[in-house]
Amino acid sequence: MPPDTAAAVIGSGYSLGTAHEGAENGPFFLRTLSKAHLWGAERPGIVELRRGRVPLERAVDIGDVVFDGMTLDDAQEALSQVVAALPATAVPAVIGGDHSVTLPVVRALWKRRQRPFTVVQFDHHLDLQLWDGAPTRDLPRERIFNTNVMSHVSDLVGPERLLQIGMAPYTTVEADSADGLDGHLKGVGRQLPLLAPELDDPDAFRALVGSGSDVYLTVDIDVLDRSVMSSTGYPAEVGLGTRDLLRLIDWVLRDNRLVGFDLVEFAAPKDARDATTLGDAGRAVLVFLHLLNRACRQSAGRA
Repeated sequence: MPPDTAAAVIGSGYSLGTAHEGAENGPFFLRTLSKAHLWGAERPGIVELRRGRVPLERAVDIGDVVFDGMTLDDAQEALSQVVAALPATAVPAVIGGDHSVTLPVVRALWKRRQRPFTVVQFDHHLDLQLWDGAPTRDLPRERIFNTNVMSHVSDLVGPERLLQIGMAPYTTVEADSADGLDGHLKGVGRQLPLLAPELDDPDAFRALVGSGSDVYLTVDIDVLDRSVMSSTGYPAEVGLGTRDLLRLIDWVLRDNRLVGFDLVEFAAPKDARDATTLGDAGRAVLVFLHLLNRACRQSAGRA
């Protein structure tokens, strides 16, 4: 890999951290549908209409991590080692896989970087350990799974460095925990659910996100409304539109630097060829391309 590589695309196709099958096929579908952007050009070049040619020559696809026969712990360690071995200039661009993929990537970056970073999560779900009543950071952490992965991430980076965006406006907990949930959530991070007014106010949104920081973005594709994304384990009855998500990503990165990202929880049988699945995969590709574009542009000084 060239030492000045801007981004390294890594396929992390496993569903070891979820009760649903299909997430292991995320890299296959995104790579397959990405070919729609190449059409019949002899030497294809992708152009962003407002900013010019996308410098994808600065990105390298290193293929899929092979997880055959591995446990979840083994798979996470293998992915961490791949990320740790990347050149310092390379932004890991990870295609999941279920959401537990996020933790080993963040862990590897956290160990090798001198400067801390903020984790920004786009998701229809909190993916926090909410099934106990005490403040989250004081609880024994249960084994990593896609439903509590962000609790593990918060334990690593600290609640002041976790921002969760796009969640459903309501969640369910045990009745005796409900009154303490607000404090529970503040002990883990900051939340901007789907109805938060900041999602429609760029100045208020950017004030909350901050500026001049390094940012890791994790996009659980179920943050999108099920009308545009049903190929996932738990589709959102009401979620963001694709344009909304792309716009919010731009707001996050306008004054901050992207240090890594993942797109997770696209899930479908590998032999699915129906129009809904292929359309969903095409939208997931667009979100991934948008992030990859940002990583390559910032490296080239063109963000």
